[in-house]
Amino acid sequence: MAVVAACLQGAAPTHAQTLAPPQTGIAAITFHVDQAYPESVAWSARQKTFFVGSLRKGTIGKVSLAGEYKPFAADKLMFGSGGIKYDAKRNWVWAALCDIGVSTQSSPSTQGKTAAIIAFDATTGRKKRYIDLAPLTEGGRCANDLAFDPKGNIYVTDSFAPVVYVIDRHFKPRVLVRSEKFQGDNFNLNGIAYHPDGFLLVGKHSTGEFFRIALKPQVEVHSISLSANLPGADGIDLIGKDSLVVAQNGGVDRAVQLTSADGWKTAQVQELGKSTVSFPTAVTSNGKDVYMLNNRVDTLIDPAAQKVSEYVLQRVPVGDSK
Repeated sequence: MAVVAACLQGAAPTHAQTLAPPQTGIAAITFHVDQAYPESVAWSARQKTFFVGSLRKGTIGKVSLAGEYKPFAADKLMFGSGGIKYDAKRNWVWAALCDIGVSTQSSPSTQGKTAAIIAFDATTGRKKRYIDLAPLTEGGRCANDLAFDPKGNIYVTDSFAPVVYVIDRHFKPRVLVRSEKFQGDNFNLNGIAYHPDGFLLVGKHSTGEFFRIALKPQVEVHSISLSANLPGADGIDLIGKDSLVVAQNGGVDRAVQLTSADGWKTAQVQELGKSTVSFPTAVTSNGKDVYMLNNRVDTLIDPAAQKVSEYVLQRVPVGDSK
């Protein structure tokens, strides 16, 4: 999520995916929902559907491979749904919540002050959990994206506060790590993925930096040396152990692939393709292909722009990864 006006300067299954065979699916999935501006997308193999959020309406919907959109879940506490992830272990759909001032429910008491996650049963749509993270830190807050580990812990980035939260398997939240490396202008921490070797990969939208967060024996933040920084780096999806697909916006509007041969101390950057329409914000894999969500939020922020209700899940070509 990186969508306030000052930020226009330029989620999926969380565990590592292996695509086999690659590039067998639909080149683009177009769907329609009235001015929803979905910021994130996640695939559920069990439901055989994509789940998408909404920055403007704070809802969650389902999108079929044929592009049919159906409303799925809503709640009065959902000002704007950012990162969406499917929790296969619990069969829940989680959303990171933040109010950046573009929601139909935005107010001075919530804008820039909201950080929470919410979960719904992926079959019934019944609300299962709401976890407020705002009391854990002071100042501006914006829960952006989330990831799970095999034990059921949930990790959440905050784009305004320089922290990563963790919610344990008993749903007790705390600040996992606070770092000066996470500070910056406008939107900062963004996409997050849990690596099967037991660490986190996190991107920073404002500067295009990426971090490797060790969880054991103690929590440590290490900068990943990239062949090129990626300002505007938004949603990410881990493919295998050595490949990370990134949606990059901020005027660049493309999908890129990071590959690492040394356990994410360093990574090489390769462009996978430009977005077909504006402002890509998320990527997800359905087990065969990787799709990038182009959410058009630039047209929502620009008061002179015509508002849109058509959005695209664009397939991107991903190279082989172990």
